[in-house]
Amino acid sequence: YRDLLNRPLRRRLRYSPSCVVVHLGTGKSYPDASHHNIHFGHAWRSTFDDITRRGRVMSDPSLLVTNPTRTDPGLAPDGREVYYVLAPAPNTQAGLDWSRMGGAYADDLLRILADRGYPGLDAAADVRQVVTPADWAQQGMAAGTPFAAAHTFAQSGPLRPGNLAPGLDNVVFVGSGTRPGVGIPMV
Repeated sequence: YRDLLNRPLRRRLRYSPSCVVVHLGTGKSYPDASHHNIHFGHAWRSTFDDITRRGRVMSDPSLLVTNPTRTDPGLAPDGREVYYVLAPAPNTQAGLDWSRMGGAYADDLLRILADRGYPGLDAAADVRQVVTPADWAQQGMAAGTPFAAAHTFAQSGPLRPGNLAPGLDNVVFVGSGTRPGVGIPMV
């Protein structure tokens, strides 16, 4: 609506938390790692309150570590691995200065992963890219979240904003904010 039609959505949306993604290229392999690995922090409930109610990064983050070269070695040169680390984070409405804190937060996440079974991953990475909520916002994602509108009851499934533009027969919306929703970080 905002970018294509230059008009606001007819209803106000509540946005999902965002995420920080650290992409890594390395020669380091972890034989116990699967394609997708979820590493939960111990303070599960309070850390989600950190991002949704307190507007700060998780004090004990739960992390998704994906190693796509585990199942498709052709995604990297011989002897190389690709990883990405996804950490839920507050969206840009929290007002955090990601340009100042993004790199340091990525460093913290990789230190935490060293204790969760990935020792030396950071030091072995010769390719590193950090994507923060500010980067998602720069790509045009509302509130800097690739997950779009929060999945509250009033914003879930068929209750999300429609895929057809009212009054226009040649506009169909697609992407992270369309029905049925969920988002696009891994894409």
